[in-house]
This record gives sequence, C-alpha cells and structure tokens, in this order.
Amino acid sequence: MTMADDSAKYGEINYYPYSMDSVQFTGKFSETYPKYWLKNLLKLNLPCPCCGKQMIPLDKVKALPAAGVFSVSCITAINALEQFEDYMKPVEYNIMQIIKPLAQKYPGIDLQELIILLSFEYESSLVGAQLTILNQMKTFTADLENNKDKQELLAITKTAKEFILKKRSVKFKRKIFLNDVNEFAAKIEDKQTRDKLISFAEKMPTSEDSVSAFIMKYKDRSPEEIGERLLMYSAATLEHITPDSENGEVTIWECQRCNNTRSNAPVIRQINENPNMLDNLRTHIQIIVDRAVFIKNHGGAKQSQKLLDYAKAVRDEYLTNIKKYKDIAIQIEDEALTKLQFDEIPITDNI
Repeated sequence: MTMADDSAKYGEINYYPYSMDSVQFTGKFSETYPKYWLKNLLKLNLPCPCCGKQMIPLDKVKALPAAGVFSVSCITAINALEQFEDYMKPVEYNIMQIIKPLAQKYPGIDLQELIILLSFEYESSLVGAQLTILNQMKTFTADLENNKDKQELLAITKTAKEFILKKRSVKFKRKIFLNDVNEFAAKIEDKQTRDKLISFAEKMPTSEDSVSAFIMKYKDRSPEEIGERLLMYSAATLEHITPDSENGEVTIWECQRCNNTRSNAPVIRQINENPNMLDNLRTHIQIIVDRAVFIKNHGGAKQSQKLLDYAKAVRDEYLTNIKKYKDIAIQIEDEALTKLQFDEIPITDNI
C-alpha cells in the first residue's frame, strides 16, 4: 500500500560504581560473560568501538527524567544535560548550543516550550530541504521507460509534498515514504537507477542528522521525552558482534546510535561505513587489556585473566567476521590484523 493509498499510516572484582539495572538487552548472553559481569566494564569509560565517542550508562540517562529535572524550567533541564554535553552526538550537541542562550532569555518556560519557539524558525528550513529532495526525485522519470512507472513515481512525490505542505490531516512520515520508494524501486530493472533513486530518498532529513528535523519532530513531545532523547543515542547498549540471528554470543558495549544504525547487518558493513572503526575498536580493547594488566599487578590474577579472555574473544570475533566476508573485507583484512594485534593477546593462525 502506497502513501497515496492511505493517509493515516502516516563482577568478581567490584570495579563498577553504579547500578545498571535498567539496561535493556533481549539477546542471549554468553555463559562465560554474563550480564552482571558485562555491566562492570562500563566503569572503564569505554568509548564506542564504532564511532569512538564516550558512552553514557543507560541508568544515568533514565535517572534524569525519573527525577523530574526535565519537567520544570528549561534552565533546570539544561543544567542537568550539560554534564553530558561532550558525550552527545552532533545533532544533539548542536541543539544544546541553540537552546542554551534561548533559555537565558525565557527561563520560565519548559524544554518543550523552548523547542516550540524554535520550530517557527526551523520549519521552513526543513520543508525546503524536503521539497528539494522530492523535486530531484522527479527527474528520475526520464530514466524510466514505462509510462505507468513514471506516473507512480510522480504520485509518490506528489503525495509526500501534500503531507509536507500540510494538505493532509496527518504528518509526513519519513519511514512510510521510504517504504513506498523502496517498494516502487524494487520493480525497476536497472540497478543503477534503482540504487540512485533509493539513495536520493534516504537523504530525506531525520532527527538523527538534521537540527531542523529534530526540532520539528520533538516540538510535540513532552519535556521528559526531549531531555531523554538528547542523551539516548549516546547511551551504552549491548550489541552482538555476530548477529543474534546467526547465533552470535559475544557482546560488546556500543552507543545506541551506532547499534541502531547497524541493526542486524554483518559487522563488516559497519566497519566499511565507519573509516575510523578499527582504530576505535583497538582503543576500546586496549582499555580492557590495560585494566587487566593493572589488576594482575595488584594481585588479581584470576580477574585479570578473565578480562584478557574477554578482550581476546571480542577481537577474535571481529577478525572472524572480517575473514568470513572476504568479498567485501579484502581491503581491510591486513589492516585489521595489524591494528588488532596486542602483546597480551596475540593473533593465532586459526582465526
């Protein structure tokens, strides 16, 4: 069903200082590295192995709205958020830079009201970006031989414009729009045209990559939701290195943004899409190795060995996946073998 058809769809050693009872993870854990043990790793202030940004423990993210700091004045909310400012993703960080001076001007309003004030300024920017993409997509009709296909593509862009320009009773939904485009593109025989059309559609702004889209999406959300959202993508989440659907068990802490972006794709695609990931992964593992050495030097041989075993399991799981997908990993295999070599956990020939 297209958009035009339906307008309504539209732990053995205690080195972890705080609780992580609110961590949500639906996959299975390795018996060797259970949930309580993995929680302890976050005391090490591990960076995300994908993007390299520092991560915020999820319980800290959840604690702020629970404490009511977002439901009062915007000044109180911003003061609570500022301690995590350097952890924020680019869009969320930019939002903070925009709302801080505005809050000084209107200290008596809440976070949602602050975003509503901004929406009057940022709506036109978002609409302009959306319409530009739709107009670019219309030019693809010249590459389509079938007149019926041309008319269907024009209908998709026309309907999307109607939602964006508020000629329909419900809001424009990017996800629904992309579903419609993908359904249509699946019928196009020429792969180059098909991929190019989908690529253009995916440029439609989102709250993850556009300040304007963030403001327009969250102006209708509660102050608690807005405050939590500014932090949530920087929250530490558990991710299977090999997807759970492929019976992967080795898990690693990763920020929610990178976790969401990867979804269930092979980890090699995540590496290919993030040029600095091998360096970030090395830093992540090196911190664990350094802690293991520190604990060993202070009499914790058993605990130290378990940390080293985990670091090795993580490293080896990545290398195994890289070798598994040689067709798309051949250019980075040597680089990975070099960067993921550690004196304490040498690479063996059977990986």
